[in-house]
Amino acid sequence: MRRIILAMPFSLALTSAVMSQAAEHPKEHPTAAPPKQQTAKPSAKEEHPAGHEHPAGSKAWNKQMRKEFNEVVENHVKKQSVDGAFKVTDEKLGKAWPLKLVGVHKKRIVQLEGNSFFACADFKTVEKGAKDKLDLDFYATKGPDGWKIDKTVIHKMNGKPRYTYNDKNEMVPVTD
Repeated sequence: MRRIILAMPFSLALTSAVMSQAAEHPKEHPTAAPPKQQTAKPSAKEEHPAGHEHPAGSKAWNKQMRKEFNEVVENHVKKQSVDGAFKVTDEKLGKAWPLKLVGVHKKRIVQLEGNSFFACADFKTVEKGAKDKLDLDFYATKGPDGWKIDKTVIHKMNGKPRYTYNDKNEMVPVTD
């Protein structure tokens, strides 16, 4: 399966990869942007965009994006942490969670549209005696000045999802 995906254009490979994950976690994550039809052969400049050593969609490019996204989330968490805790406000429960990053879901980074990406990251509470686990979703954009975290959302608490996605790729709450 992997060789087939890598032989496809990036958008088709990404869609295929997301679709294969959908069976694992249906509608839990946003889907990739729909593949765009390419009418002409890309120019050399398009094949090697500024800031990329590898052609977009290649195996090396995918690996590079995963590495960069992982680093930007780790750096964001580190910069925003106070006293060793990344604080996230939980509007549903009316509290702030002091968290420690366990890891970014490296194989589930999704390119949404253009230079917008999405991935989940696992966290655990750092309060003494607390054993809660949270799955946070990070939305980020890669621009000319580097990466920017656009939004962080609590997706799951102790394995229970708070929202899912509808057919229009819109976030909708999970009903109990």
